[in-house]
Amino acid sequence: MTSDLRSYLDAIDTELRCIISSSREAVAPLYHMMAYHLGWLDQHLRPVDAYRGKRLRPLLCLLTCQAAGGDWHTALPAAAALELVHNFSLIHDDIEDKSTTRRGRRTVWSLWGLAQGVNVGDAMLVIARGTLARLLELGVPPARVIAATKALDRTCLRLCEGQYLDMAYESRLDLSEEAYIEMISAKTAALIATSAELGALLAGALDKLDQYREYGHCMGLAFQMIDDILGIWGKAETTGKPTSSDILERKMTLPIIYALRESDQRSALATLYAREDQGHDVGPIVEILDLAQARGYVRRRAEEQQGAALKALEAARPWPPAAQHLRDLASSVVTRRS
Repeated sequence: MTSDLRSYLDAIDTELRCIISSSREAVAPLYHMMAYHLGWLDQHLRPVDAYRGKRLRPLLCLLTCQAAGGDWHTALPAAAALELVHNFSLIHDDIEDKSTTRRGRRTVWSLWGLAQGVNVGDAMLVIARGTLARLLELGVPPARVIAATKALDRTCLRLCEGQYLDMAYESRLDLSEEAYIEMISAKTAALIATSAELGALLAGALDKLDQYREYGHCMGLAFQMIDDILGIWGKAETTGKPTSSDILERKMTLPIIYALRESDQRSALATLYAREDQGHDVGPIVEILDLAQARGYVRRRAEEQQGAALKALEAARPWPPAAQHLRDLASSVVTRRS
């Protein structure tokens, strides 16, 4: 993120820190585990300045609010709620995938156990929903607060549906690209789309909700496609996850789906991907993907979605300076390395 976004990022962090705290000593460790996941504490619960993620979703909320003619400060509770929903989903995702690292650090469940991990995620979700009530204190009309709450609830269900499909599709070697798009539309794109939608909603730009939602949806699809590339070819020191983690977990990502459809060695790939005793030797699979030029195909598909996002954004006729920030965010999604 550029220095031009620092004021937004600082405001998001301040809002989150006010929310994730407790004056009751007995339950303070629960909030400390949340603070650990959010990058404020180390595993010994000492203050640390760890990587905290991109803050893409809260940024989108604030920037679309401003681009749609609103005061972005009034959208801060919604931005914080979106970031907490995102992190709740990550905490549960780590449990379901048995992932022991995220952002280069131990995951919550791997440090404090499965039961505490589930509870931390659940608590974060409840806090997120309750945070939206603070919009009323900032003068947002009740009807918009209700609409925002309904949109967030609907999106949380979509996230659960997407996660279900992700787990159900593991090792489904006949998975179509259409089914993949359906999955990532729920698992990844839904929350990013809602982030943009809520910003416009809180600005009162009800006639532009569809355009901003489409902008976020297409950005979300592009984001996940690039994630698929990083999940195979990304470097562990930048992604915070083991190299080829998606292959090790037998994820049906777009590079795999494409190669199973187009590669001359699709039968060999299917055999390798179906094996449960492969261990950590992913070299033969990556070699087949490289020969099929799967990485290039997925990048082109991501760039198509980026173009669609920018088209939807321009249709909304966003106001400066937020308009350029939103264009830059769409570009950063396809050029990122983590």
